[in-house]
Amino acid sequence: MEPIDYRNATFESLQERLSKSRAQVLEAWQQHGPGSTEELAERSGISILSLRPRTTELYQLGFVVLADAQAANTTGASYRAAEPWEIQAHFNRKQRLARECQTELELGV
Repeated sequence: MEPIDYRNATFESLQERLSKSRAQVLEAWQQHGPGSTEELAERSGISILSLRPRTTELYQLGFVVLADAQAANTTGASYRAAEPWEIQAHFNRKQRLARECQTELELGV
């Protein structure tokens, strides 16, 4: 999402942005996480080629966060489903940043 999207959005409209595939991956994180994307793909049966990009999108939207501790036997980052208060806090932070004065580039020589 772009800053203007956060500025104009409501928290409810953010939740509506979850497409069917995003919602399926979020449900997998809630049921089978935390872990790496490879581990979640194995546990949930969702293709890694679908799971990774949806996880990135969910991370950017604040629905998935980095897990506190990473297991020694995993490769890559370890994620978990965000708690409702974490999702709300992420949204509020992004919205506040979008409403603040935007930096302008100087024009001229």
